[in-house]
Amino acid sequence: MRKSALVLTTLALTSFCLAAGFSGSGKPDSNQYTGVSRPSQVRDLAFAVRGKIAEVFVEPGDRVEVGTEVMRLDDSVQQASLALAKAQLDDDTRLQLAQISLEFVKKELELVEQSRSDGGANEQDVREAKFAVDRAEVEMRAAELEMIERDITHEREQARLEEMRILCTIDGDVINVSKREGETVDEQTSVVTVVQVNPVRIDVSVPVPVSRGLAIGQDASVEWLDIERDAPATGKIIFISRAGEASVREVLVRIEVPNPELLPSGMHARVSF
Repeated sequence: MRKSALVLTTLALTSFCLAAGFSGSGKPDSNQYTGVSRPSQVRDLAFAVRGKIAEVFVEPGDRVEVGTEVMRLDDSVQQASLALAKAQLDDDTRLQLAQISLEFVKKELELVEQSRSDGGANEQDVREAKFAVDRAEVEMRAAELEMIERDITHEREQARLEEMRILCTIDGDVINVSKREGETVDEQTSVVTVVQVNPVRIDVSVPVPVSRGLAIGQDASVEWLDIERDAPATGKIIFISRAGEASVREVLVRIEVPNPELLPSGMHARVSF
């Protein structure tokens, strides 16, 4: 009976040591390093302008994709400004008038020059006709410039309207919505937080000699400690810091791990190379 209890105790201790990362020598396994997973990307989304929130399209827990509209400000005033800019852009009457005037004075100059060659017009008449052409050409350039300015104004008003919408910039999950309809927000104030957990990232610290043998793109075996898995996951090294931690003589190594099951971040893991 005592022998069976001893065997069970030995097995329990062995399992504990393996789970804790100890080898049979009683020392920590130098090839394994522990870390905690975190999202590969986090976006704190904010408006670029101040305004009153008109619509909120997402809730915490929603899945979103790149380009998904998550929130919009009241844009009624800006819509009116954009409509005015569009109407001004479509109004090319001044340009048409300048074109007609230029064609007319050019024809007048031809007639005056023909008349002078026939002895009817004098030099003063020719100078006045040329002056009219020069002025009409300047008015034509001014009308063309005005149309360019109106086009730029229309684009600016359109851009301002777009600033009153927030579009998601990553595929991920909404974890926080801090403002609601009717509330006023300042520019650059975070209103929606989105995280991407496929893949996740794990930072581990390894001794400097070990880091010298690692390379970007190298595989890493990842064993989750918070859940049971038949086999470790396989990640890849995406970053090896060139700035070591002098106090502990270690270097930070970052591993990216595919997470198609969308396991939550914050799980503890054991990493080996």
